[in-house]
Amino acid sequence: MNYEYIDSDEKIEKAVKRFEKLERIAVDFECEFNLHIYGEHLCLIQIFDGLSYYLIDPRAEGVTKKGLSFFFSSSVKKLWFDCQSDASLVFKVYGLTITNIFDVRVLAELLGFHGNLKALEAEYLHIESTMNKKKNQQANWLKRPLPEEQIEYALEDVSHLMDLEDVLVPLIHERNLDKAALSSMKKATTPKKPLPGWTRLGGWKRLTKEEKIYAKHIYIARDKIARRFNVPAARVMDKHLIIEIAKNRPLSKARLAAMLENESERFRAFIIPALWDAIVSGDKEAKGQSINAEM
Repeated sequence: MNYEYIDSDEKIEKAVKRFEKLERIAVDFECEFNLHIYGEHLCLIQIFDGLSYYLIDPRAEGVTKKGLSFFFSSSVKKLWFDCQSDASLVFKVYGLTITNIFDVRVLAELLGFHGNLKALEAEYLHIESTMNKKKNQQANWLKRPLPEEQIEYALEDVSHLMDLEDVLVPLIHERNLDKAALSSMKKATTPKKPLPGWTRLGGWKRLTKEEKIYAKHIYIARDKIARRFNVPAARVMDKHLIIEIAKNRPLSKARLAAMLENESERFRAFIIPALWDAIVSGDKEAKGQSINAEM
């Protein structure tokens, strides 16, 4: 596929001026979520204006928050599929809000469809993708230059959003779902306030109040080491161990070390004292809450 590569704020501004003369553009992101390095990162913005493709590279030296803000706040309608996690990432990382989003997934769900984008294209447009979705989802979108296969995969995600809008909107009208669509669209395009990572752990809701205190301190300790070495937190310690240690608090460093015996040797020298300090901190907080409850 041919595309225009945008690697500076100046190029973003020029592109946006062209986009704002149009009725709509199709947009999608490729992101990094603690898979190859620490943290969450916006890696690529792919755009289709109905005729041409564009790639904005947020990782390029010439692209700053100012340029991204110029694009995200532009007046052109931005077609998306399942925009909420993307909008939340932009808000979390840059403190920016994406305006004028039209999420075609909202229409699909109102019509009773709950699959992914490729399945939606197959259902309503009779288009079957030949791209390896799992392989490209787990690909490293941080590296440069990006392989052509990954670029083709990224651009394919915006290729048919306009066609989907053209098919789904009349169906919404036919079924008198316009008001429901407006309400659902507002909810879907509002970024969710990011919750602390430890509250998203599997099994978190089943922990006692005291166990949650320990899980929070353990999660934060693991996160600090991951940030220090710029690696995904899972490489430091499996997330399931956070819940296990919180529920079965070891009474000694030796017992803690035994619970971590299958974890990476590279980080064991750092994680054991860090988690032990986390458990001690949890003890103090739990004891403090207990005293306050008695008063």
